Amino acid sequence: MKKKILVVLPSPLMARNFLRSDALQLLTECGDNEVLVVSPNPDDRAVAEKAGAEWLPYYHPRRTRTGKGVVADLVRWARYARYLCGLAIHMSLTHRFNRISAFRGFAGRLKQSWSLRRIYLREGLPMSSLFGIPLARSEFLYKLLRRIYYSRWQNFGPVDRLLEGFRPNLVILSMIQTHMVTPYALAAHRMNVPLLGMSGSWDQPTTKGPVVPMLSRVVVQNAIVREELVRYHGIPEERVHLIGWLQMDAYARTRENESASQLRRFNLRPGTRYILFAANAPRLGSHEPGIVRELAAANEAGAFGNGVVVLCRCHPQDTAWQSRWGWASELPGVVVQPPDLGPLEHLTAVISQASVVLASAGSINLDAIALDVPTIGIAWEDETLPYYDRPARAYDLEHLADLLSSEGMAFARDMPSLINACQRYLADKTLDALGRATLRQRYLYRLDGGAARRLHDNVKEMLS
Repeated sequence: MKKKILVVLPSPLMARNFLRSDALQLLTECGDNEVLVVSPNPDDRAVAEKAGAEWLPYYHPRRTRTGKGVVADLVRWARYARYLCGLAIHMSLTHRFNRISAFRGFAGRLKQSWSLRRIYLREGLPMSSLFGIPLARSEFLYKLLRRIYYSRWQNFGPVDRLLEGFRPNLVILSMIQTHMVTPYALAAHRMNVPLLGMSGSWDQPTTKGPVVPMLSRVVVQNAIVREELVRYHGIPEERVHLIGWLQMDAYARTRENESASQLRRFNLRPGTRYILFAANAPRLGSHEPGIVRELAAANEAGAFGNGVVVLCRCHPQDTAWQSRWGWASELPGVVVQPPDLGPLEHLTAVISQASVVLASAGSINLDAIALDVPTIGIAWEDETLPYYDRPARAYDLEHLADLLSSEGMAFARDMPSLINACQRYLADKTLDALGRATLRQRYLYRLDGGAARRLHDNVKEMLS
């Protein structure tokens, strides 16, 4: 009898990392498995079906219609109101978890100006002390709210019916510290279906909320994430398994001639030297357009030598990229890459061929380190801004703080130091290679192209 696997990927970026790796192909190539993928991006259907899986849209109470007419609309809005109540409690849990854990990065964010925190709030991040009222550090209240939140009231009929109809033998959940997966986790738990959690990213154990409590096993990127899940979230160590970074499997297969050919998409000839500016999401990168303007001006003035290009890579989920970055393509020596959730080979190519990678507290710094490309963290100390609003404060976050004392990457506090660091790496890409090797060993578990295979092995064990 076929084993049925439901894969829940509520984030477009996490869905890209999973679907564009070998993970889905490995799960479906065994004739004994039937796989159903749930994600929010309709473009994922073609990718899933090509790998031999089925695809359905991720359920969202407001956007998903389950009928027509006034009654159906009333039911939909009632579900959405219940979902929002759950989100409010989850935001309170996230706030309390971070306060109880005494994370320095979270405390710093609470001191930011209202204009910044308002952006976080719109994205569902609890950057207001109101979410901690009353007694933000009370473990008793935290546990009580957690018990209430993970009770049956956050079940939703369409999700329950999906699982009852498909009857999976295993549910794989991404983004296991978010409200988005709770209805699926509760439905699986009610049916006694084992849950395999995938840690969303290296930052989430120390920035997001509580981990879904029903997980039978969790797979993670590195030993640091495992230690944080054990220490802060109380997950037994034997339930946490290292697999590495799914999206980095592509790096082990990189061929220079293939990567060079990918650059023709940007009208860049193979061998062109370029500075890759990896833009962050708008809420984290309001300072970035000004930096690109100054970089372009410095390049035009000859600061980086002849023939150097500034390639601005828009964040994959930046829906407002044209208004934010469209102007940059008019600047001399600047190329703009639109948001790309396509094959991971595109990301591999644009990083591996760069002379240096610039980013503001982004995981793409680690991608550069994985490919042994020099990288610079933009830790701007803009004295025109309040202290806690400055981009440099991002490096107070727990997952980034250790990088500041490393010798594998440079950090720029202002434009002169950024230009100087770019000049150093443009002159010699081997600078800091030993430090990058140390960071690879610490943060990037077994860069051997086998993360998807290790995920498959965990699934196989759980189904046996």
